[in-house]
Amino acid sequence: MSATICIVCYKSKVLKNNESPLMLRICKDGKRKYESSGISLDPKYWDFKANKPTSKCPNKEYIEKVITEKTKAYTDKILELKAMEREFTATTLAEKVNNPVKLKTVGDVFLGYMERLSAEKGTGYMLSVKQVYN
Repeated sequence: MSATICIVCYKSKVLKNNESPLMLRICKDGKRKYESSGISLDPKYWDFKANKPTSKCPNKEYIEKVITEKTKAYTDKILELKAMEREFTATTLAEKVNNPVKLKTVGDVFLGYMERLSAEKGTGYMLSVKQVYN
């Protein structure tokens, strides 16, 4: 089953400034995951049928730009995972988009470990790690 990404105005939650947050709804296999888009909006400026801001909405262009960027990030990740034929859920998709894995080389790990040891005044052990590194 394919995953769908859409933006919704979460009007059941009203913030202190009487605005409702815009949330990304990720649906996959009948399960839903809501992620914050970082934008809140007065519900009177939201078209609930079309799920987009009304024409009278202030900052309409900015809101549409953010919505497009967020949905594009998720759809790109979905296409990438499908191309690699990997299984994913709505939760794992959100984690992969929000917390991408940073690849490190073995040399980078050694150098970082040696820096941490020298900062902790573990110079004797740092020298033995440096010898292994070389």
